[in-house]
Amino acid sequence: MSSLDDYASYRALLRAAATRFNKDNPALCTVIPIFSILTSDLYSLCRQCQQTLPNGHINFEKFWQLAKQVTEFITWKQVHCPFPKAAKVITYLQATPVLNEDGKYMSISLF
Repeated sequence: MSSLDDYASYRALLRAAATRFNKDNPALCTVIPIFSILTSDLYSLCRQCQQTLPNGHINFEKFWQLAKQVTEFITWKQVHCPFPKAAKVITYLQATPVLNEDGKYMSISLF
């Protein structure tokens, strides 16, 4: 996954996972979005929603995209995870500091 293509491959994989969503097999229903990319997308869409069209009207297309992103996130969040919770992983996630913009790109480039 590269930031050079604005994470297009990640977004394509997430869309593909949504289309392959299979309630019959819970193991195939688990999707873990990259939170920093999700927040970047939501922030960008929110900024675009603040801009009006040249005629002064609200840009409903951008609001629709924002609503769709939030709805998709809520849908994935409500899916039951069939895997057992690992206490060490939960502790790590709760104790790890949130990275700034530079740290985010450095950590992703290591993979």
